[in-house]
Amino acid sequence: MSLNDILSTNISRAKRRRVGRGLGSGLGKTGGRGSKGEGSRTGGKNRGPMFEGGQKPLWMRIPKRGFSNYMHKVSFQAVRLDVVLKLIEGTKIDAEALAEVGLVRGAAPIKLVGGRGETKITRKLTVTLDKVSAPVKQAIEAAGGTVTETLAPAAQGE
Repeated sequence: MSLNDILSTNISRAKRRRVGRGLGSGLGKTGGRGSKGEGSRTGGKNRGPMFEGGQKPLWMRIPKRGFSNYMHKVSFQAVRLDVVLKLIEGTKIDAEALAEVGLVRGAAPIKLVGGRGETKITRKLTVTLDKVSAPVKQAIEAAGGTVTETLAPAAQGE
């Protein structure tokens, strides 16, 4: 016996429930939803996990504490120095050069970070990026290169 030998019978499928089709059907008038209230309405009974039956929810009863700096948070696209040195042949490293080789996308600020382990810099690099980590900056300047950070530091007191 295989799946194509099985015959479909009427009892193999549940009959579709047709509601609101007269009192004699057993599901007429209110259609099995009861009378009035939120559950009888379309879109009712979707209260969510934080709903507590109308009483003041716990998350509103507990006082707020501290502050959030989320609105002013800056997320960087991190680019490793060892990867940059492998992919870029020249001495000029900027956002356009990184985008050209496919290391960055979009308008998010870019941060140049150290690679895995010690990375030897054998050429004088000219780096113009939003942010460069301190060890990488020291290594580039020790090799005779220059680093220009274009992202302005946040204003004090804001």
